[in-house]
Amino acid sequence: MRTIGKLVAGLSLVAVAGCSSVSAGVGGSNMGVGAGVTLPVSSRGEMEALSDRINRHRVAMGCRPLIRDNRLAAVARRHSEDMVRRRFFDHTNPDGRDPFDRLRAAGIRYRAAAENIAQGQTRGRDTYDDWMESKGHRHNIENCKYTHFGIGVYQRTWTLELARYAN
Repeated sequence: MRTIGKLVAGLSLVAVAGCSSVSAGVGGSNMGVGAGVTLPVSSRGEMEALSDRINRHRVAMGCRPLIRDNRLAAVARRHSEDMVRRRFFDHTNPDGRDPFDRLRAAGIRYRAAAENIAQGQTRGRDTYDDWMESKGHRHNIENCKYTHFGIGVYQRTWTLELARYAN
C-alpha cells in the first residue's frame, strides 16, 4: 500500500491508498453514541468489542487504558453520521471543519487530540485490525498521552476521538 500524507494547519493527516481508513492527530467516564441516540444491540456490542481491543492493546504495551467519554462519543457519532449523510470520507467536512474544530464546538478543551475514521467495516474487530495495519491509526491508538476516548458508528462508518483534556 502507498501512504498519502498532507499537512493542514499543523495537523498531519495520513491516508493509505486502497484503505478505507484515515487518521489524524495533534499534540498539545462513560462511552456513549450521542444524546438521544439509540443503537441496535449489535452496534453497541461492536463498539464495546472495539473499545476492549484498543484498551487491551494499550495495556499490553504499557499505556493506561483509555477512559470512555460521552462527550467524545457524541462528537464521533455526529461526524460518522455527517460523513454518511453528506457522502464524504475525510476528517475535514465539506464546511471546512476539522476534528479539532468539532471538539472545540462541543466545548471540549484538550491538550492533545486525535481522530481515526474508517468506513465499510461491520464489526469492531475488523475496524481495529484495519487501524492497527495503518501507521497513522496505530500511532494514535498507541500514544500514551491520550487518556479519554469516544467511538461513534453510523451505517458502517466509524469515528474514534482520542483526547487528553486540558487542566
